[in-house]
Amino acid sequence: MKNRQSRLTWLVAIVSVLSLFIAACGDSNDDSKKKTTTTAGATTPSSAADKGSLAKLSGKLDGGGSSFQDTFEQKASADFDAAVKDAGGDTTIKYTNSGSSDGKKGLADKSLDFAGSDSAIKPEEESLFGSRKILYFPIVGGPISVAYNLKGVDNLKLSADTLAKIFQAQVTTWDDGAIKADNPGADLPSTKIAVVHRSDGSGTTSNFTKFLVAASPSVWKLDAGETVKWPNSTQGGEKSTGVTAIIKGTNGAVGYVDLADAAKEDLNVAAVKGSGSDFVKPTSDTASKALAAAEVKPDLTYNPIDSKGAGAYPITSPTWILVDAKQSEAGKVEVLKGYLKYILDQEQARASSLLYAPLPDSLKQKAVAQIDQITAG
Repeated sequence: MKNRQSRLTWLVAIVSVLSLFIAACGDSNDDSKKKTTTTAGATTPSSAADKGSLAKLSGKLDGGGSSFQDTFEQKASADFDAAVKDAGGDTTIKYTNSGSSDGKKGLADKSLDFAGSDSAIKPEEESLFGSRKILYFPIVGGPISVAYNLKGVDNLKLSADTLAKIFQAQVTTWDDGAIKADNPGADLPSTKIAVVHRSDGSGTTSNFTKFLVAASPSVWKLDAGETVKWPNSTQGGEKSTGVTAIIKGTNGAVGYVDLADAAKEDLNVAAVKGSGSDFVKPTSDTASKALAAAEVKPDLTYNPIDSKGAGAYPITSPTWILVDAKQSEAGKVEVLKGYLKYILDQEQARASSLLYAPLPDSLKQKAVAQIDQITAG
């Protein structure tokens, strides 16, 4: 009798365990259905509501401008178009890397639906837009790296004063005393320095030179702007890709480019010291610290340049998508709003992997709230 009871007790225990296992499997299957899936590298929204809104989108948008944000834009637009297609809609977002100045001109003459720019509209550009209200949508931030090609030197430190002297052609060889002072103990060659800069109107140039104005005011004499009158001994390259190509092919070359483009060409980048006390390497994390410390204006423009926050990379650039608040084509309104929302909601998670810095949550929420200001009229 006792053996029979023992067997019954054992069978009941087995059934109980199996029941719990089956229930757990059911919960796991339910959870898996709720998870986000990917299609062609895009994140498909997990909610039916998000999919439903994307399914209604149809149309094409032409954007262009900032080469700094180009890597992010190409990924974001491909992801968005794939997500819309997966939901049942049909969009084509095209972004052309042409420089911030050209982007703003294209928005002004309405040859572009949106402009990428790393700098705000300048007073002398305002007349191009007349009475139109232009909205600034921050999308990411990122480091402007000081990229270089110097045989035998892999870890270089450059202070703001030394950078100012290099780009003004006051320091012309890599073993100059100013560079040695930033790099005690380093074996620096007497190689001639080949300075490379942007030849087109560029927000990257604007932000790099703003850094030199802010962090080296007593040394830097060339002012700041999207174009600068560089010394004759320097060399210009069109867009970031042109600058990186020259640096890669020239021993002794140095220039300023977004970190993503420097990484594509496997270029060395310097640790930079601004007004703060430390030399900091450009990374998405050190750029994020600069973004978090920046003061944001009501129009969502902000300046993370020469941040003095601990561990913040001092040449961190903002970048925006600029759009008209009033759109002449009603059919483009929802596509534009959908694209901006997708970038601000879904694409932020990919920023770091592309060597950009995602927006701080507070700034992201302000940008999302502004989307509803885009209307047809």
